[in-house]
Amino acid sequence: MLNCLYMNTCLLCEREISPLSSLCERCKAEIVEKGPSFYHESHRSYEIFVYSIYTGRLEEVIKLYKYHHEISLSSFLVEVLIRLYGYFQRKADAITWVPSSFSSLEERGFDHMELIAKRFARSLAIPSVKILENISEGRQVEREREERKKLGRFICRKHPPHRVILLDDVITTGTSVKDCARTLLKNGAERVFVYVLAKAK
Repeated sequence: MLNCLYMNTCLLCEREISPLSSLCERCKAEIVEKGPSFYHESHRSYEIFVYSIYTGRLEEVIKLYKYHHEISLSSFLVEVLIRLYGYFQRKADAITWVPSSFSSLEERGFDHMELIAKRFARSLAIPSVKILENISEGRQVEREREERKKLGRFICRKHPPHRVILLDDVITTGTSVKDCARTLLKNGAERVFVYVLAKAK
């Protein structure tokens, strides 16, 4: 009955789909089949895992969610992260995320990774906690330049637990996730496990 009242199409290929869906099964499968990539960085106190390359359908989905307010896509992106986690499970006390800069929050109106982290945490029955803050710009503009340089781009607003899962959508050079991981470790975390949707070529 609902199908008759409301026509809905896949956000990627425009095939007709259920009114309650955002993507068709074919597009979902195309993304899922691209990973996990088994990309893995292992450092002394933190690890990084990536699902796939930032290209094709996965890139499209991330951009639609992040820049075009297609919030419903967050559910599928959480599914992708859970699949990645299923291959590389690590015990953690809390889940947090790489926070957006103030200008990005103003532009987009929401922290795209916060929503994903909360849903991811709910699926794993692990608390989601806002631990980090991005002080690279915006509200921190009044800080002296040398003070900002000394603090780095991220600070901890809360004391992190011993084992933390850190989420991000895309890494290019890896600078942001590594800065966040080091900030968490410097403030009391013993291990940080980073899960990322995609890595830029």
